Amino acid sequence: MRKAAVGSLLVLLLGTGSCTSGDGDGKQTTADEQSACEQLLGASGVDWVKNSTKAKTGVATDSETLQSARSLFYTYAKAWDLKISEIPMFTNSELCRVLKTVGASSNKNLSIYYGASIVPFAEKPGVSGTQTVTPVNTDVKLVHKTARNGNAKYYVYIKCRVSGAPAGQEDEAPIEGVMHDTLTGDTDVRVHMKYLLHSAGVVARSFDCQNNPTVPSDPPAAVK
Repeated sequence: MRKAAVGSLLVLLLGTGSCTSGDGDGKQTTADEQSACEQLLGASGVDWVKNSTKAKTGVATDSETLQSARSLFYTYAKAWDLKISEIPMFTNSELCRVLKTVGASSNKNLSIYYGASIVPFAEKPGVSGTQTVTPVNTDVKLVHKTARNGNAKYYVYIKCRVSGAPAGQEDEAPIEGVMHDTLTGDTDVRVHMKYLLHSAGVVARSFDCQNNPTVPSDPPAAVK
């Protein structure tokens, strides 16, 4: 994982749809001009971050792009080999890091990472603390983890078959998405999972998964 850098350049977290550029000329922001954070969170997710944080927020500019994250995932997916028993040394890509723009310490942020999972889809991820696994459908599952210190992380796993990868890759090396939030102060699991699922849909489409996984817009009722 990439680490947050102190003093990273920030751009304002605007919003999707009818947002304007920072120079005040009323110019519409197109999808190509939106940050990865804006694409992953969606318009309502951006509003949620802003309203929950109650401060001006910015997006760190040193995060990866969806294109570079896809390229890395493809590299890992095609290199996966069932005959190798060692745990693969996959790393994921930080696609989004939102921070307060004024008067905030650098360790308070909302971050979203995506990459290849080192744990097969059918297995329960190992973690210290407590975790709740919620199946969504045959291709998607959610995991909520709470560490012993009380910090929560929200995970999504997606079966994503890559063209040219070994058979079974989507089961053994699925996509893993992670949201970590120390910024908003919101402890509602469903809210975090809703926006994590939105990001998962964006990633699944961007990664061109050959099995066309169905990623819903809302978490199952079992997510409390």
